[in-house]
Amino acid sequence: MKEERESRRSILHWAAWGSLAALVWPRSAQARSNEGDEGEGHPLGTRVAGSYLASVQHEGFPVALALITLTRDGGFLSNDTSDQGANGLVTKDGPVQGAWKQIGKRRIAAKTLYFAYDPDGIPIWIARTTGQFEFDRTFNAGRGTLTVERFRLEQDPLDPAETPHDKLEATLTARRITVD
Repeated sequence: MKEERESRRSILHWAAWGSLAALVWPRSAQARSNEGDEGEGHPLGTRVAGSYLASVQHEGFPVALALITLTRDGGFLSNDTSDQGANGLVTKDGPVQGAWKQIGKRRIAAKTLYFAYDPDGIPIWIARTTGQFEFDRTFNAGRGTLTVERFRLEQDPLDPAETPHDKLEATLTARRITVD
């Protein structure tokens, strides 16, 4: 009977260690998969989080300056100099909000949404922007491309099957805003 208790105790002991290993192992594997460039062991989010001054060249329009903020957990916020009807634009745009994710060692993809309003403040459409951006080795500058697609308000811009009213291509360069 004593041997039976020792055998059960041994099985429970190994079961407890096995359960602990099963809990810890996936988390450490996930942490390794989030490592940044050059094997520094930092997730990309901590390396790109911050605010950037960007120059955006939309096809057929003057260059717009933009302020872009990336959060470490994948949030994306932006506004630009064309948002309030600069350069003769009729519409005014609301804040740009969205998400980004890592798609390469120093490369991200982003998707954002924003509303456009007529001069009286009436919403007239919603825009979806999708783009990619590649950082330099210091993660302080880079360049990318984006596509702006406009949808009627009754459309769902998050539905990939939805057909946009129109679209516009753009390129951008950006530099991180730092405190000297």
